[in-house]
Amino acid sequence: ARGDQRIQWFRSVTFNIDNGSGTTIDDVIFSDLDKDAYVVHVRAVYVEATDTTGAASANFKLGTAAGGATIVAATALEVSQSVGDATEATIVAPRVAAGSALFARHTGIAATEAGQYYLQVGVLTKP
Repeated sequence: ARGDQRIQWFRSVTFNIDNGSGTTIDDVIFSDLDKDAYVVHVRAVYVEATDTTGAASANFKLGTAAGGATIVAATALEVSQSVGDATEATIVAPRVAAGSALFARHTGIAATEAGQYYLQVGVLTKP
């Protein structure tokens, strides 16, 4: 495989935006790959629509340690998103060393906001 054909796609658990103000949920996206990997694409895909306020106070980040933000810094979710819409993340440093793990952390908001999402992560491993 060449170019984009070499990208492996990973998916997080589904996060509920209103899991509680400041409450965090961690998920392991992958662990223990046998080669160095580079994160090339990260986005939050909405599976339940968000309403017109509040969702932007919730966020997600990715790192090589639980709660870390070495790969993607805290990225706010968006209001008024429909099912299937996505929020693109900016990758800070893409490399995940062989044998390491990639963690996602969701930080929620008060239990009155609608919306759920999962993270879609594209990874390119070294040949």
